[in-house]
Amino acid sequence: MQTLRAILSLVFRVVLLGIAVPVLLGDFPNYKIPYRMPPEWTVVTVCDVLTVVAPLLSPRRLAFLAGAAALGAHYYFRHYVPTWDLAYMGVALVFVMLPSSGRSSGKHKWVVK
Repeated sequence: MQTLRAILSLVFRVVLLGIAVPVLLGDFPNYKIPYRMPPEWTVVTVCDVLTVVAPLLSPRRLAFLAGAAALGAHYYFRHYVPTWDLAYMGVALVFVMLPSSGRSSGKHKWVVK
């Protein structure tokens, strides 16, 4: 059962990365950084980078919090919510609610004597 949960967690992490990377690359017009880096571009890009990095980190709730920050930044600065952000939030919500595999708890079911 632990293996199935670990595989499910890995699948959700890959899906979250697959959703977050196109959103991040959409903030790079012609793949270059703007000359003066306006604050709105900086905040939106930092939030999008957090959505890419968060699924790779151990606490699952960071993926949801990073998605909420990106959703808020996109709405505040651009006055619309991209569909990809809503998809990310849906997947992140399911990812956070998955039961943990119990591998990192440090408790062993068997002990070699």
